[in-house]
Order: sequence, then C-alpha cells, then structure tokens
Amino acid sequence: MHFPVWFKWIAFLIVIFTSLILPIIFLEPSFSEYGKTLMEWSKGNSFFISLLVILALTADVFLPVPNGLTNTLAGVTLGWPIASLVVWIGLNLGAIFGYCVGRFLGRPIAKFIVGEKDLNEAEKSSKNFDVIGLILSRPVPAFAELSTLAAGITKMNFLKFICVVFSVNIGVAVIFAGLGAAALASSSSTIAFFGAAILPAIFYFTYRRIYKD
Repeated sequence: MHFPVWFKWIAFLIVIFTSLILPIIFLEPSFSEYGKTLMEWSKGNSFFISLLVILALTADVFLPVPNGLTNTLAGVTLGWPIASLVVWIGLNLGAIFGYCVGRFLGRPIAKFIVGEKDLNEAEKSSKNFDVIGLILSRPVPAFAELSTLAAGITKMNFLKFICVVFSVNIGVAVIFAGLGAAALASSSSTIAFFGAAILPAIFYFTYRRIYKD
C-alpha cells in the first residue's frame, strides 16, 4: 500500500514525540543535572573540554561521532560564545581532513581510513556533487562527512571549498552550541535532547527528501 508523503511525515513525528520526547519531558528533573555533572567532571578546565570537542569533530570522518550530541554538549559545558568558536574550529578541521582524504589519498588508504561503505557512498555522491549539495549537507549527520569526501574526489577548488564550508559552519556551530547553552541556563534536558537528536534527525530526513531522492 502506498502512503502519501504527508502521512509518512506525520507518522514519523508521532513516533518521535511519543517514544522520545514525552519520556524526556517526564524524566526531565533527573536529566537536568547532567550539565552540572559534566561541569564538575571537567573541573572547569575549558581548554581540555575544547580540545576533546575539536578532536572528536575532526575524527568524525572515520569515527561514528554524533555531531549533534558533541556540539550540544559543547554548549552545555563551555557556554555559547566559546562553544560556538570551538565547534566551528572542529567542524572546519574535520571538513578539511575529509577533503584531503578524498583528493590526495589513494583508494586503498582512503578505504582503510573511512571504510569501504562510506568511500563508495562518497564516490556515488561525487557524480552529482555541487556547491548546493555541500551547503545543504553541512548540518546533516553522515552526509556532512560524505560531502567533504565527495568534494575531494571531484577535486573541487580548495579555496571555494573552505569558503563555503567555513561560512556554513558558522551557522551550524552557533545553533547547536546555543541550544546546549540554553539547556544549561534553563535546566532543560528537552532543549538539549532537541539539539542532540531531534534537530539532526530533521536535517537528515529533509536532506534525504530534497536532495537525494
């Protein structure tokens, strides 16, 4: 049986709301202490936390790092201004690393670093790669990394690449870090959960719908 697109989206939102958002709301008092726990664990060492965030985002090309969670937690632990800068740096370094893997490393080495599946997906994406795809994919889990590989594979002009990526990453960093900071300020795990899981999921399915399908 074929269901219209609007029906599928409504069903998806209902599932998300009933299975994820409602439990988070009801359990919020216990989750609201999470940010304070992270602050105590870091012992106020902003440099250490910043370094971990940057390394995690840089390694996202070949490690399953959930960007939404990393970016939001950065806002929780570092505050909005510092977290925005740290996340922006990490996203940019990860993008440059992905570009270099796609452009300069041979297929055997690239496959070893990112895995055969991701490399095949990047090569498939590179056939229809353009700047718009690079822009739209920046906040999208998985496709953000694949787009940087595709940019390298197609030998996109590096200056153009970094201009696009660095610009779009400003918005991504500010939004996710802001959600984390807002979650800490209001002691709201719902806001943090929105930044860590729901917003990336929305970006993912939207990108799949308008660009891939």
